[in-house]
Amino acid sequence: MRGFLILVSAGLVSGGCAHNVSQDARTGPDGKIGGAQPIRLDNGEAVARGIVTYPGGDRVDWKSIELPAGKRGTLQLDLTYKTPRPHLRLAFDVFDEYRAQIRPAVGYLRNTHVAIDHARGTYFVRVYAPRRGDAGTYKLVASFEQDPIAADAGKVEIPDPPMLAAVPPPEQPCDHFDSRNPTCAAACPDDAPTTWKGCTTTCRTPDVNNPVCRQTMACPTPPDRRVNDCMIDPAKHWAACADFKNPDPNNPLCERTYEKPVEAHVISVAVQGGYALVTLDVGSDSSIDASWSGHVLRGESDQLLDGGDLSIVRIDKRRSVAKVRLTSDVITANRRVRLVPPR
Repeated sequence: MRGFLILVSAGLVSGGCAHNVSQDARTGPDGKIGGAQPIRLDNGEAVARGIVTYPGGDRVDWKSIELPAGKRGTLQLDLTYKTPRPHLRLAFDVFDEYRAQIRPAVGYLRNTHVAIDHARGTYFVRVYAPRRGDAGTYKLVASFEQDPIAADAGKVEIPDPPMLAAVPPPEQPCDHFDSRNPTCAAACPDDAPTTWKGCTTTCRTPDVNNPVCRQTMACPTPPDRRVNDCMIDPAKHWAACADFKNPDPNNPLCERTYEKPVEAHVISVAVQGGYALVTLDVGSDSSIDASWSGHVLRGESDQLLDGGDLSIVRIDKRRSVAKVRLTSDVITANRRVRLVPPR
């Protein structure tokens, strides 16, 4: 290994001559693995610094690291380097004590890192300039952390397990009513009195007036909206609502969510300001009122016409008036309207 002066003078300034210098023309004994320079671990760490330069004839530095005898652990190697010009680089690889390569070359980043698990014995590190123009100063940091020592199972004291609680006696089933049987406290056998506390949460005989029964009993006849089974599919148990204006309070189909839309036709159009006032051929006799809204349909289809939302402004028994932001020509070409109740 030579000083940084060689690195600069031997080819980095006069690049043409650098190609004529042999890569090991000025290398020292550490240019071969047999002359590797030892770096000794102190408290598990070691640092080595140096220069390698392909143009300067000192391309390779070898280092050796001897791990503590009889110890295994993680060996970490970190290389940082600085080159005299951008785009130059250094690299390093690692060999075991039998001189077999165990880590291929790394070094294409400015900070390179290698970790060897369960390392033991001696390792060799080769720091070198990969290409003809490469050169730089480097810092190699080695650290070793011993693997945890496995405990000797024969010497580990294992405390006795805690004493188990006494196994409770098996519960006595409540097949027949017995006020002295703890299991009967929350049960309602067939021979228990109706007033027994365990029967307050049990439906022995379907009764719509018993809140507990409403959760489990089948829908009765006539249906009752308080019973869960009736409300799963109301249309299965109730007839359609006869009069949405005077709804049957026990018929869920009289709720507005079940009220069907009403089809209407435009019978006349008058323009007023930015609106068109349209007269429809349906009124309160068709169960609609001023709370309904509607939409103009496209031609004879069921598609909603863009911008065709309308609102009712006046309603009579057989006629109603609504306003919409469409021209009279568009409405004349699309006279069908769908009215829907409020949801």
